[in-house]
Amino acid sequence: MRKAHMTRIGILALMTLLSTACVSSPKQAVQDVKPTSAPKTNLKADESVLLFPTNAQLDSKTQQWRVQVHGWIFEPEKDSAWRNSTIAALKLTLDIEKDTPEAKRFEERIAMFLVDNKDEKNIAVQVGDKTFPAPMTEGNGHFDFTVHIAADTNNCQDWFALKIVTPAKYKRHFTGGAQCIKDHGISVISDIDDTVKQSNVLDKKQLMKNTFLKEFSAVPGMADVYQHWQGQGAVFHYVSSSPWQLYPSLAAFFTHSGLPKGSMHLKLFRLKDSSFFNMFDSPEEGKIPTITKLLEAYPQRQFILVGDSGEKDPEIYATIAQRYPKQIKAIYIHDINDSQQRLNALYKDLKQARWLGFKDAKQILPHYAQP
Repeated sequence: MRKAHMTRIGILALMTLLSTACVSSPKQAVQDVKPTSAPKTNLKADESVLLFPTNAQLDSKTQQWRVQVHGWIFEPEKDSAWRNSTIAALKLTLDIEKDTPEAKRFEERIAMFLVDNKDEKNIAVQVGDKTFPAPMTEGNGHFDFTVHIAADTNNCQDWFALKIVTPAKYKRHFTGGAQCIKDHGISVISDIDDTVKQSNVLDKKQLMKNTFLKEFSAVPGMADVYQHWQGQGAVFHYVSSSPWQLYPSLAAFFTHSGLPKGSMHLKLFRLKDSSFFNMFDSPEEGKIPTITKLLEAYPQRQFILVGDSGEKDPEIYATIAQRYPKQIKAIYIHDINDSQQRLNALYKDLKQARWLGFKDAKQILPHYAQP
């Protein structure tokens, strides 16, 4: 009785704290930036920078790499009343017991949602042997811009190294990378939740527990499939409804599970903007524009689309395949809720060899090898 009463209190506290809706923050326009010989920064010693994995596109006409730089500036919040109240309410709602591995993991992962995003920040980023001033950050703390590097200056084969220029006295280093992608080849656009990472998106409370309390668990066999494609020269783009705040945990999971590195395309989200349990909602709002941008940036490349049947991936991929039929080489859907009839209807106008609803990742490569 007491536990039920306390759970209701936790839910009420959560609703009060998160009263304004889980809406993606508005995206900034991506700017082209010129190099500078006099980099400036107003980054403070207690502020951190995350550089996300992006793409570098080779322009064969100009023989220049067009390198995207995307990052986030924030200050960790450790002792604010709002932070502590939010953590307490969420622990109550998710039935987290004190002094357990799950409680520790929760505090580590939720911490990235409770930072202080830093706006009006100026920093500089080193790309190759040149330094570029980043556009001033806005309210969400993100910056997003592109630079041009001559191909003969940095003969990039795999990844460009990116580095934030910081005052020497800080003795900190913030680094990242942009994968080098040429005009022709194979690109894999992959979802994350229930495609390569077991999440259970069909059960909201279990999804939250798998996201914040449990060790991330790989979908069996998917890393082997992706490694095979990587061995054939494929590059990867992970397009997901997971929020950017989960990137550090996802990056560690990718390394541990053997999934190939690739550019990340996640969701702008603020915990102050709505129900905690709607964090992964409306995937089509971000996925269709993001995938469209990738296909239009690389019109001569062939794409493999990989997702799951838990939410809207089949419909999103069907829309993309109808719009760009010559670029879509194959579609693979992890069927987690017996959706074969739904897939048959969606893909009835596609050739059978171009798509597969699979229960086991071992089905993918034999299907892919079919003529």
